[in-house]
Amino acid sequence: MGLLGAPAWFGLHLAAMSKYHDDRTAASDPVNIRLSNSKLQLLQPDLFGWQSLFTKMVFMNRRLRARGIRAMLNEHLSFGDSRAAVVMRIRSPLIVAAYSDELDAVILLEFPDFLATDYSLRLGSRLLTVNTYRFGNSPLRDIHAGPEFKGRYSSFYPLIAEFLSDDIDTINRRKSRIAEAEWRQTVEFSRKLLAGDQVWLRDGRPMESFKVGRRVELPPTG
Repeated sequence: MGLLGAPAWFGLHLAAMSKYHDDRTAASDPVNIRLSNSKLQLLQPDLFGWQSLFTKMVFMNRRLRARGIRAMLNEHLSFGDSRAAVVMRIRSPLIVAAYSDELDAVILLEFPDFLATDYSLRLGSRLLTVNTYRFGNSPLRDIHAGPEFKGRYSSFYPLIAEFLSDDIDTINRRKSRIAEAEWRQTVEFSRKLLAGDQVWLRDGRPMESFKVGRRVELPPTG
């Protein structure tokens, strides 16, 4: 599927079905969930109310306003590829690891701490990421590709399903079909990344999580 400001991002759906993404490929595991505007507003209030009048972004060489951005995110959740995501830290900040089988890698996403309370999250809670991808054979600098890296894409754009959709039964059914090996891989890769003195974190909000992360030194959790 396409990505903001990057014409090389591509679609993961059947041909001629999506409006905002490139349709050249199809997701192996689309979850077909819908965007919840109330959940989105918690993370991106600038897409609603008077603030939305000033919100714009470039997506697949198209300049989108708030309504188009919301439609694009809904399409992403409907047609993107769904994979394992795991809570790796609860506060300061809340960190969720999103896995991609294409890059055999995780992206560490930081979120506001209040989500841990709102969603009753604990260390190790299992979530679902919905990914779209960017063409390229060299991973971006905040991605450490694993041994099963397929060499087709340089990055992925993760959206955490539980934070953006009310279709919880559908999300849970998909999570129940993810192999235990994928959950273990997600945790193992994440622990290695978090063990360093500095960690690459992406802003997990849906208008930001496509961007290369920042290197930070995390405060202790105790």
